[in-house]
Amino acid sequence: MSDQKEAIAGLVLGLPIFMRTLLEGGTAKTETRLNISEERTLLYIQKHEGETMTDYSKRVGLARGSFTTVADSLEEKGLVARLFDPDDRRKCALSLTEEGKRIAREIDHQFRQHIAARLTRLTGEELGNLKNALEIIAAAAEKLNDRRNR
Repeated sequence: MSDQKEAIAGLVLGLPIFMRTLLEGGTAKTETRLNISEERTLLYIQKHEGETMTDYSKRVGLARGSFTTVADSLEEKGLVARLFDPDDRRKCALSLTEEGKRIAREIDHQFRQHIAARLTRLTGEELGNLKNALEIIAAAAEKLNDRRNR
């Protein structure tokens, strides 16, 4: 493995620590009590509505069985609806209800405020560098994900 790839691998291992640091103390407060997996799922569905349950479980980082429990809970709370594929009843997509959309917007707003507050310790230059780095990471993740889906 090249030195560059090894350096990247080491940096990638630090990403979860960075995310935990950035999100530390950032719990959304809504009238509907949600756990962190439910919050993450709502936010992901908000941005990628209509994907299958399998896709969501992979993206949210939960095993299918655990994700089904989260989806069941969100459906019981009236925040998501299951949409079955008419050609294959085993395939099921999730869609936010109007209440789910409202709660997802609220959670998204609260997390953005929390992250913005955490970032006040960085200088303008550091913020610019971080933004550029995250844009590059997002583009690389999209490219790697596209290859995996082919």
